[in-house]
Amino acid sequence: MNTMWLVAAREFRQICATRSFWLTLLLLPLAIGLSQVSARLMAPSPGVAVVIVDETSRYAPLIKQKIALDRDRQVLSELGAYAQRWKIKPTGPGTAWGDGPRLFTLSEAQTFEAAGGIRGAAAQIAHLKPVAAPDLRLSAPNFIPIPPPQDVVTKGGADAFGASLAPHLKKDVTTPIGPRQLALGVYIPANFGTPGAVVRMWSNGRPDLELVETIRQELNTSLRTQALQSAGVDIAALATIQTLSAQVTLTVPPAGTGARERLLLHSALPLALAYLLLISIMTSGSWMLQGLIEERSNKLLESVLACITPDQLLYGKLVGVIAVGLVMISAWIAFAITAAFSVQGIVADFIRPALVSISSPWIAAALAYYFLAGYLALSMIFLAVGAVSDSMRDAQGYMMPLVLMLTIPFVAIASSVLQNPDGLLPRIFSWIPIYAPFAMMARLGSGVTPFEVIGSGLLLAAFIWLELFVLSRIFRSSLLQAGQSLRLMKLLRPRAGA
Repeated sequence: MNTMWLVAAREFRQICATRSFWLTLLLLPLAIGLSQVSARLMAPSPGVAVVIVDETSRYAPLIKQKIALDRDRQVLSELGAYAQRWKIKPTGPGTAWGDGPRLFTLSEAQTFEAAGGIRGAAAQIAHLKPVAAPDLRLSAPNFIPIPPPQDVVTKGGADAFGASLAPHLKKDVTTPIGPRQLALGVYIPANFGTPGAVVRMWSNGRPDLELVETIRQELNTSLRTQALQSAGVDIAALATIQTLSAQVTLTVPPAGTGARERLLLHSALPLALAYLLLISIMTSGSWMLQGLIEERSNKLLESVLACITPDQLLYGKLVGVIAVGLVMISAWIAFAITAAFSVQGIVADFIRPALVSISSPWIAAALAYYFLAGYLALSMIFLAVGAVSDSMRDAQGYMMPLVLMLTIPFVAIASSVLQNPDGLLPRIFSWIPIYAPFAMMARLGSGVTPFEVIGSGLLLAAFIWLELFVLSRIFRSSLLQAGQSLRLMKLLRPRAGA
């Protein structure tokens, strides 16, 4: 037993001493960090600017007011999600957001603005939020009305306005919240409302249809109001009619409780572990295979086998490569959890609910079993390839089919589990020992019957015992009888004295 542990320690040190091990260990954290930084640096700033020139001085204020109220409705929804997440219950006028996210009406937005708007809500949140809650962060406004740039002609008609505005539509402009793209220019002529008068718009090549529709609807509402007043409709009655709106509520389940969202959250962590299993076994298995082939080519194994048995060498190498894989995975998981809980944002908000999938000791134990058993089963396949290969060229002939045999079904398993964890394909793969670790780990977060967990686990254990039985004979035949062809019946025949 001591000899086996010596072999395992040597295998572990030998792999950990390579530059490729440290490069692989740091590659995932580095890739995650660079992706986050690049996404923030390269992503365009949210929100676009709009310039409105109104020769009548009647419609532009109404359009800007409508944009502001729509912004307030967006803010109310975000405040409602924050209040629901951290169980905040504000009091007083304009606090409809305290009941959670829903479809807020324009009248509620007007009440919210009259009660202090964002500043009033932020003051209440500062006193009511728990200590562990992050600071409130609202998204940027979608549309930002700005005055026309200084060199834009506003008194010479629509054509002059469009020609002078065109250069500004190709670059960012100054807004109260920083530089933003100028997405739209609107010109309302002085005779708007008379037959044949047309409102003209210019875009930057990527027109925001929501913004265009908002402006069009507000202009339509204003024209209809004027027409009703001209027809003799009582102004007070008209004002009352215009305040009528359908009361609509939209119930949004808390984060992680919706059916589809719950499936994704509960499957995310098990799927991530299955993916880490695939990556780690590919890398560590390749290192073990390469090391074994180098030892065979250098005749080093002949000296080693003079002191230990082939079985001790086999078990020591397996223990060593499993230790390497566990070190890599532990480092990756520790980095992911640390990053998720030390940085506020969407990643942390996703990881915390996802941890619910392993809150049960039963599920955590099953995940650990399938991970370790899968690592052992797949490690022996790589070790068998190294045992029957005399050179890296021989090993490469086995590696491509082996990689395809593992990765293609894994992609099918992952996509199928996200659609339907109890579908036919995931259930079939759960009973194929070589794919059972991936399939069962991916399905555990969404619910698997105890019969499948126990039955598939026992079948996997039997497969591992069979692998050990065959691999020990492959080792003996390939290492002690070099140059002789391997015969299946000879491998399966019991050894003398066994």
